[in-house]
Amino acid sequence: MGTTLFELYLVLKRYVQLGESLCTDELEMSGFYQWFETGVTHWLDISIIKALNRIQKAIDLDQLVAVDETVKYSSSAVDTLSIFYQIKIFWQQLDWPEVEGSYTFIAKIVNDLCRCCIFYAQRMSQRVEKLTKLGDNNKMFILSEEWCLAINNMDYIRQSLPSFIKELGIDNVIQKLGEYRTNLEADRCSSTIHAVIENALDTERNQIVELIEIVAHKMAPPMKLYLAEGAEVLHKDSNSMDQLMMYLESSLDTLYNTLNEVNFGRILESIWSELSIILYDLIQSNLDKRRPPAYFKNLKETLQTMIYCFKMADLIHQYYMERLEYQKNQPLSPFGQLTIRAEFTDSSLLLTILNARNLLPMDSNGLVDSFTKASFMPTIRFNGVSPVKTTVHHKNCFPLYDQEFCIILNEQQMAAGDSLILFSVKDKDLFGMSSQYIGECYISFTDLRESDGEQIIMNLSRPEYTDSDSLRALEFRQGDKQAKDFIKKLKSKSYS
Repeated sequence: MGTTLFELYLVLKRYVQLGESLCTDELEMSGFYQWFETGVTHWLDISIIKALNRIQKAIDLDQLVAVDETVKYSSSAVDTLSIFYQIKIFWQQLDWPEVEGSYTFIAKIVNDLCRCCIFYAQRMSQRVEKLTKLGDNNKMFILSEEWCLAINNMDYIRQSLPSFIKELGIDNVIQKLGEYRTNLEADRCSSTIHAVIENALDTERNQIVELIEIVAHKMAPPMKLYLAEGAEVLHKDSNSMDQLMMYLESSLDTLYNTLNEVNFGRILESIWSELSIILYDLIQSNLDKRRPPAYFKNLKETLQTMIYCFKMADLIHQYYMERLEYQKNQPLSPFGQLTIRAEFTDSSLLLTILNARNLLPMDSNGLVDSFTKASFMPTIRFNGVSPVKTTVHHKNCFPLYDQEFCIILNEQQMAAGDSLILFSVKDKDLFGMSSQYIGECYISFTDLRESDGEQIIMNLSRPEYTDSDSLRALEFRQGDKQAKDFIKKLKSKSYS
């Protein structure tokens, strides 16, 4: 019945539009839309019921597998946004001509969309909580990708809501309302709608945080068990510490590879909150038991190791930051120097690789066939930004590259001051089949901004395998292919 009436509304609207284009006189049916005013509210009520039912079905059918390799959310998030777009199409087809009614209806649509977002977050959270997996002893919580995708799904819908509502043309409706009534009335209505939107965003954000806290809380029992056992017999014949680190490594690896950057940061904070509670309880309870100092020393060493484990997403970057500091304190270099110039624009980095000096000869003739490659790090932050490299300059230890590159960057990439550019200077062999590593140097985005477009001279150095905290933590991550490959290349000093 509702569908048939809506089809009648569309036919009459088209009829009036054709009539107005063909006739000079005003049609008696120009106010036909008033006949359907009560029906529109009914149609909107029907649409929200159908939307909620379809969202529930999309969640039920969701296998919680990434849609494809390029995204980190699953099918129900895509289906939910498709439902939103169908509501938008309905609103566009309705094209309600009367100003006050138009505001009333779009306000209801906005409220319904916010309701759908909250509904999705609540039902997705309930769905994933039923998928809890336990280890062999039925006590250890096994973190799965499903939990991470559920969190990403909720965040994806939340982030899409404001821009989607804007696409409805709400600003245009508010503007017409101001012209029809007063600007004060329009501002009041705008504030009301934005309050509804913000409330929905806050509610969904809280739902995400709550799900993240549930994950951390489920990880707490095995962490407490391993911590307590490790503090008892650390440095003896016990594998409790290894078990704890392996458990954290596996969980953090899943989180890092599946969650987006914001949610990964959120869940790290939640896990650390749980760890702080566990450590506090262990310390207080064992102080009362008058445990020996060795017990608390073991706890402290365990905590220090965990700190480095938690930084696994930044460990390689941390190593490069250490190399940057070494470079700045290096008075001379046996490998040579590299000179660059850089300047940021609104949407890009203009990088000029100017020249190199005193390059270490790699050929028997005492010369170098060199080129320089610039890579951006951390790589996860610069996903899609390809390295750039100069042409090869033959038989010259003082090559004049003088090549400018325009690297397109987004706002977030340019804003991070700890981002690095790694410059690798290599010697091309005679047949171009391989390259010998001459040296490398680093520059941070903060240093680039401070240079203000002036020339920057950097000392080249060779990658060294030193006994740093970041490298020790990387060595411990035996299950991480990236960490193993990095350590292998570092030891052999043969970066590709």
